[in-house]
Amino acid sequence: MHYTSWDRSDVDRPVLLAEGGPEVLARFGKDTAEVDGATWTLVFDAASGATATLIDVPVLTAEANFKKDKSIPVNIGTRSFVLVNEASNNWIIDDENGNKVAQFSGGNNGVRQAILEFEGETDLPRDAVVGLSWMARLLLEQRLSRSSTAVIATLALMTLAAILAFLF
Repeated sequence: MHYTSWDRSDVDRPVLLAEGGPEVLARFGKDTAEVDGATWTLVFDAASGATATLIDVPVLTAEANFKKDKSIPVNIGTRSFVLVNEASNNWIIDDENGNKVAQFSGGNNGVRQAILEFEGETDLPRDAVVGLSWMARLLLEQRLSRSSTAVIATLALMTLAAILAFLF
C-alpha cells in the first residue's frame, strides 16, 4: 500500500481505504472506530489532542494543539512519530529515528480525501497506518476551519467597508 484515502459518502461514518479502495482499513464514527474487528474509543479536543483506546489501553496518543502547533508528537503502541508542518498546508511524518514515513497536504482539495502518502511501500502495522491517517484527517479539518473563519471575517469586514463607502 502506497497511500490511504477517505470515502466520505456517509458523512457521519467515513471509511478509511487502502489507496482508492476497495480494501477497507477502518470505519470511523463520531466517538469510535472499527479496526480489524476491534472497537477503538476516540477522544478529540482541538486544543489538547487526541486519544484512541482499545479496552482502556491507549492505542494512540497525541498531545498538542491541532489548530496552532507546527509539530505534533504521536505515540502509537510502542512507536513514536512526529507530524511536522513544512510549509502552509504541507506536512510530513517522521518516525522516532527522524526518517520520513509519510506526507500529506491540505492543498488541492486535500481535506476532502485527506490522502496520506507513504514513502514507498509501507511496512507499518495496520494500527499505525489507521492512526496516522486519522491524525492527518483531524489536522487538516482543524486547519481548514481556522482558515475558513479568517476568510469569513475578512469578507465581513470588506462588506462593512463597502457599505460605509457607499453611504458616505
